[in-house]
Amino acid sequence: MRYTILLNRDEKTKAVEAQEQARFIKAILEALDILPDWNPDESLTIDSKIKFRKDLNTYNIHIADDADGGLKIYANNEVIGEWKKSKYILKTDRSQIDPNKKLYLEMHIDFWSIFEESNVKTN
Repeated sequence: MRYTILLNRDEKTKAVEAQEQARFIKAILEALDILPDWNPDESLTIDSKIKFRKDLNTYNIHIADDADGGLKIYANNEVIGEWKKSKYILKTDRSQIDPNKKLYLEMHIDFWSIFEESNVKTN
């Protein structure tokens, strides 16, 4: 699935990207009927991160971060979801009078999971 988010040019892209990834992970866990006590819109404390990882291990779920903006989610050693590195395009809105508002970013997000409709096989 793909979608685009519009950002101010001075917006913290890494923070937005981390939040979107967290929402993706939460959606995968909900689809698996695993509902950890976790709000993806809030930062985790060190203790809550440790507990979260233990909870994932209980269900044999692993999240592998490629250190370049992408990640894969595994359940029982099979890939069930992938978040690809986000791409950014700097755009100009010529209709804006304020020069600080003329430039903005398009954040292009691309991910995949086994729960998407296009992955459902029909007989």
